[in-house]
Amino acid sequence: MTSDDIPVTVEQIGAALVALGVYEGNNTPVEHAERAAQFASPDVYRLRLLNTLLGAVQGQAKLADEAEEDGEDLFTAWLEQLNGAGAGDDPVRQISFLGWQVRRVGIPLFLLANDPDTGAIVDAAAKAAEALHIMLGVIGTLEEADPAVDFVNIINQGGMLRAGRELLVTALDNTDTALDTFK
Repeated sequence: MTSDDIPVTVEQIGAALVALGVYEGNNTPVEHAERAAQFASPDVYRLRLLNTLLGAVQGQAKLADEAEEDGEDLFTAWLEQLNGAGAGDDPVRQISFLGWQVRRVGIPLFLLANDPDTGAIVDAAAKAAEALHIMLGVIGTLEEADPAVDFVNIINQGGMLRAGRELLVTALDNTDTALDTFK
């Protein structure tokens, strides 16, 4: 999204992918229309392109993070991500953005944890990620809620916190199980 929340076009996404060297094709409207026809909707195609771009950029950011040794410089650089997402000066948007990131990490962990061969440590990480996602959701909900109007929604957050706590307890239990193998 641009700073005014107007979605970028598939051609703009394609241009960014071309610049990063991860797009094969001519990046023309006709080409994108043909590729989009292979998906359930043009929005699904756009989503796939954006996630390809996100992965390419995150891969580059990971390389840059690994090369940087100064923690303060890393912290300042990471804040640029919040600024780029339009959440730099708004704590509610920051929490929402962080919750989205945790959810993106948590889903693959959840899928890995469903494989019995991965063990207790992966399951603990998946449960902890899900708990963090819930907690960030509670924070966001409470920050945006109007106590005069959203009383029931505010009260329901107690149940969400209990669910998050239960996930953390399970994560700790799984961690203890994993630690038992090191005895």
